[in-house]
Amino acid sequence: MTPELKDILDGVPIPMAYKIGYISNSYRELSFRAIEARYGLTRPEILSLIFLYFKDGITATEICEFSGHLKTNISRAVIALEKRGMLKREADPDDQRRQLLYITPAGRKQHDMFMPGLELREQRMMACLSAREREQLERLLRKMCAHAPEWNGSPLSMDAPERPALGKGLAPHWTRAGSKYPAKEK
Repeated sequence: MTPELKDILDGVPIPMAYKIGYISNSYRELSFRAIEARYGLTRPEILSLIFLYFKDGITATEICEFSGHLKTNISRAVIALEKRGMLKREADPDDQRRQLLYITPAGRKQHDMFMPGLELREQRMMACLSAREREQLERLLRKMCAHAPEWNGSPLSMDAPERPALGKGLAPHWTRAGSKYPAKEK
């Protein structure tokens, strides 16, 4: 890790969230761009195929709730995947207003074409960890995922104290010691 990247990842007031986001974005962005270029799928389409591959017979709303994607983006993805024959929609027998989504054999085939690349990229991402560290990380991530519903439904609190405005060229006052960026004078 470069000193500059370390300064950023350790210098923000939300270092854990920032590091998780950095890893997630580093994995997802290049991976999804490659799938978009090679197979002509958008990110919501990729996500929908992955989700349906493992959980068939769900609604677009459920994909949105799990993924955090906007309903309009997932709705467009569903329409596009249906036009390409990769999923089908059926009315929910219990509620005709709801449309259940099912992956088709063509959708499974498409998923099976891009998933090996994602798996290989995950292996490369995890290569710096020992088997024991991977097990620890897996346990911690499961614990955090299980805890997410307790905080995920709350909007960003605007009751938090405001940070003082920064002068031109000054880094935030929370910059860590040892950073190449100057700390704000108090």
